Amino acid sequence: MQTFAPLMRRALATTCMALMCAFAGGSAHSQTPGAEIMLRELKKGGLVLFMRHGETGPAYADRAQAVIGDCSTQRNLNAQGRQQNEKMAQAMKVLRLPVGKVLASDFCRSWQTAEALFGKTGYTVTTKLTVPMSYPSVSPADAELNNQNLNALLSEKPAAGSNTFLVSHGINVLLATGYHPNVQGEVVVFRPDGNGKYSRMGSLLPEDWSRMAPGAGTTLPAK
Repeated sequence: MQTFAPLMRRALATTCMALMCAFAGGSAHSQTPGAEIMLRELKKGGLVLFMRHGETGPAYADRAQAVIGDCSTQRNLNAQGRQQNEKMAQAMKVLRLPVGKVLASDFCRSWQTAEALFGKTGYTVTTKLTVPMSYPSVSPADAELNNQNLNALLSEKPAAGSNTFLVSHGINVLLATGYHPNVQGEVVVFRPDGNGKYSRMGSLLPEDWSRMAPGAGTTLPAK
């Protein structure tokens, strides 16, 4: 399980205490169903999947030095993260999950995760999922902007028979819902009601995908 450096823990704790109003979307923390039950619901469609990007190694705040478009200034996927994404992509193909809209943060580790899962033309990069500008000491204005953007996406019903897939960062979903995906590569599943509200169904960890699709290989076909 991914652990946070002391700086990250202090930053998250400070942010949570200062921004309790972040739960404007009103997501309910329901009991987590098993992966098999979750899979049945995913195959029906109508859900929003929020994925914390794939594994990068130790998590540290890189917003201050990050130059968007220059991956060398950011935390990037490591070998484990790339393998993690490859296995998940294969599992999703085997499971034939219906996915419609795919959005990713403009940070390299997020859009590269989306690209590994859905191909180079299978996703759209959006600043609505980016790391807040003032992170790790997130300002109230940045928190409000993040929450407006993410709550709107989490509460929007997908096209009939499909699921929406978002690839972003742990801090974004923490601010908006109060839940933090501790594991990089974790997928948090939400059920939107189409009226500005949503509920959190539970999460899928990276290892859950291989369990749900034991026949999935580990090598993707060439793109």
